[in-house]
Order: sequence, then structure tokens, then C-alpha cells
Amino acid sequence: MSREEVINRANAEVIDIFTKGRPVWVDVLPAIEAIPSMTKNMVLVAGPPIEVQNIVFPVKTSICGAVVYEGLAENIEKAWDMVLEGEIIVRSAQDYNCACGAAMATSATMPVIVCEDSVYHGRGFSTPHPGPADKVLRWGYYDESVLENLVWYRDVFGPALGEAVRSIGGIDLITVLAKTAGMGDENHVRQLASSMYIELRLIEALLDCEQKDAKEVIHALTANERFFLHAMMAGSEAVIASAKNVPNSSVMVGMGGNGVELGLQFSGTGNEWFTAPAPKILGSFLSSAYTEEDVVGYLGDSCVTEVYGLGGFSATAGPSFVRLVGGSYEDACERIERTRAVSLGEHVFAPIPWDDFRGLPVGIDIRKVVGYNILPVSHGGSTLKTGGQGGAGLAELPMECFKKGLVALSKKITGV
Repeated sequence: MSREEVINRANAEVIDIFTKGRPVWVDVLPAIEAIPSMTKNMVLVAGPPIEVQNIVFPVKTSICGAVVYEGLAENIEKAWDMVLEGEIIVRSAQDYNCACGAAMATSATMPVIVCEDSVYHGRGFSTPHPGPADKVLRWGYYDESVLENLVWYRDVFGPALGEAVRSIGGIDLITVLAKTAGMGDENHVRQLASSMYIELRLIEALLDCEQKDAKEVIHALTANERFFLHAMMAGSEAVIASAKNVPNSSVMVGMGGNGVELGLQFSGTGNEWFTAPAPKILGSFLSSAYTEEDVVGYLGDSCVTEVYGLGGFSATAGPSFVRLVGGSYEDACERIERTRAVSLGEHVFAPIPWDDFRGLPVGIDIRKVVGYNILPVSHGGSTLKTGGQGGAGLAELPMECFKKGLVALSKKITGV
């Protein structure tokens, strides 16, 4: 068998996982009970691993806030000292099949959405989306109000969601995507329809829930038009968990930014990250006073939804978002055609009506990206250097990541 045939066979296995996997939201549990190898003094953050002294300010704040929330330090200053001294372990969330949105830090007692691929049995995790509040840990803020919110999510919101999801036997995320196909969601930055659909399922269950604060939970749900994002992040990780570590595969299975570097992972090279300086997500800002200099480089793991074939990789599914950040429908078509040109599979469960009912491309092949010199474009939100959301837009993935990954995969296959 030729090397090309070896790679193609491995890629076929990965594409089967991506296109036939069935992510189901099954529970909400404390992170330390759900995430294998999670410890009490561990904090998970977005993107590839980074030396703690290089961590950008919003993530630093979130890490310290999480440490104080866990009762491991009295204040954020002491928390950071513990990080520098190695008493607090900071790890890349995706290396634990967990995804952290933007500057979010995930710690031991935080509730996490637990998704399971009912076909291949991988599991993925993410904290629930914190809602529309400006000041949340997800955007690198920490004070008493943020602490109060974290405690409420731990003691009220998480347990209520867990009871609701279990009572209805789980929520199949493919069904959510299929039911809301053609409603304008690209399901990375815009998920209005999918959030409303999944919230209706949850509200029905919460009305029969034994939790005394179910009404308060319902209010929080209905105010959050981005709720589905974090459920889909966990669902994407559940499928990706099985797609990782398939020997000889050249398919992309990981993507994330830590504000300094953007990193990619490929199935045939295991958990190794291939990094380049993080591009900035540009498009539109939330304030006319903001400029490119005010935001950090690509930050967050929500782009795991793009690895699964959503977001910028299926831009025509959400043309209103493309318009919002200064693009046109032609721009959306150009983005999805880039992805089609370098992908090996297609999701057929969510066809796009105004794109001749074609499905969503999935399974980016490192060989095609480098060989055709075609770079996929990711959607995302930008984070201010001082904390908070700066805006939303897009970024082209760095070719350097793909080239490094291709060299590493070649060495693995040839044994050089």
C-alpha cells in the first residue's frame, strides 16, 4: 500500500467519525467529576499550552478569579502567586476534551455540560454560556458580582440544567442543527434559532423540575440567545475526542487561540500543537472608540465548532453575521468555497436552502491546504486587552500551522 493510500484510509476513518458521530447532551456535572484527570488545583484555559508568564491579561484575571472562587486563595494577587509558584496547574482545555470560550477559565467545581457521541462514545465538556452580562469570567472580568454569578451557576443553574437534561433522556445536538437549518445560524457566532429551540426543550423539562429556583433558571435561559454555543462546543469536542489520534490521518482535529498564538492539531500527530502568532479577529467593534490595537490575538476554544464544520467554515449558513461585520453574501460564498476546496466530507443533516441545499463541509485536510495554498477563514469574537468583548469578525488561519503539521506528519509516516 502506498503512503497516499495509507493516509487516505486513515482520513476515511476520521471523516466517518465526523459525519456519522452523534453528539448528545447527557448531563451537567462539576468539572472534577466529569473531566478525566481534572484535579482540585487545576485550571483549564483556551488555546495551545502557554508559559504562565506569557498569559494575556484577561485570561490571567479569569484564572485568578477561578482560584479565588475555588477557595484556594484569598484574593487574585495571591492566586497569581500560586500560579507562578506552580501550586496551581494551568492546562490547555482541549487536551482534556474541554472547550473554553474566549478568556474563560474552567476549574474543579464549575458545572460543565457533558456531551457524549452516542456512536463512537467520545465525551466533550464546556461550562454553560454565562449569558449577555458584560461582566463575566468568560471575558476576563472578576469582582464580587462575578463571584456571585459563578456561585449561582454552581449551586442553582448547573444542577437545574442537569436534572432537566437527564429527565428528557438527553438532547441530540444533530437534531437541533437539523431542525434549525435554514434559519440563519452559522453556529459559532450566531446561534439564535438553535438557542431558542434547545431552550424550549429545557423549559418544558424545567417546569416539572424539583429545583425550587427553576423560574429563575428559565429567566436566565430565555435572556441568552447564545446559549447553544457552549453546548455545541461540548458536542464538537465529544466527536473530536474519537477523531483524535488516528494514525496517519492528515485531518484537522483541534483549533484554538490563547491570545498570543493560534494552534492547530491534526489526527495523525496526536496531541501535538502546531502554532503561529495569533491573528486578530477583525470585522466590527462594539464601540467606535476601539481599534485593532485594543484587542488581543485570536483567543478562545469556541472555534472547535469550526473544526466540526460550523462558523466561518459554513459562512453561507449565517449571511446576516457576515453582513454585520462588513461582508457580503459573496464574501460568505467565498469563505465556504475555500473550506469545501480543502475538506474531505460534508454534513448532510443541515443543508443550506439558499446554497442549493448543499451541506456543511467538514474535515480539513492539511495536504490540500498546503498543496492548494488555500487558507480557511474562521469567525469569532475579539477580546479587549483590558478584558471584555471588543467586537466580532473573522481571521484567516495561519499557513505556518499547516506547514508545521504537514512536516511532522510526514516524519511520523516515513519514520524520519
